[in-house]
Amino acid sequence: MLFFNNTLFQACGIGWSQVHHSMYLIIHNVMSRQASSDSCRSLGGYLAIVSDAQETVAIQEFSATIGYVNTFMYIDGSDAAEEGVWRTEAGDVMTYTEMSDGQPNGNRTENCLYMFAQKVGDCNCTRDQHFVSAVCEI
Repeated sequence: MLFFNNTLFQACGIGWSQVHHSMYLIIHNVMSRQASSDSCRSLGGYLAIVSDAQETVAIQEFSATIGYVNTFMYIDGSDAAEEGVWRTEAGDVMTYTEMSDGQPNGNRTENCLYMFAQKVGDCNCTRDQHFVSAVCEI
């Protein structure tokens, strides 16, 4: 379900929108995952932590309403420290890591999470040519 709340929108600032249970902002810029994370933090947020399938769908629906259809978007999550154990940037083990069919597929070379067309997968953390957006969350 996709919904907006103007009061919270104003409280969070221009560009932020309430979707599902959080406030989100999508940054459209070709950037690495680290640059994406840094950009979210500079705006008072963090890379989005997807907590369930409904949130995945809600973020994708939201991104489509603002013109980001079929866009690769970095979200929080890495298994760089231990293959197959997905953690947030804060180091917490992620409880929801539902991946799309065939994902994760990168073994030790793809350690970061992305969203694309209601799908979640792993990707190389340092490449920026394929990733044009980041999903920030408050």
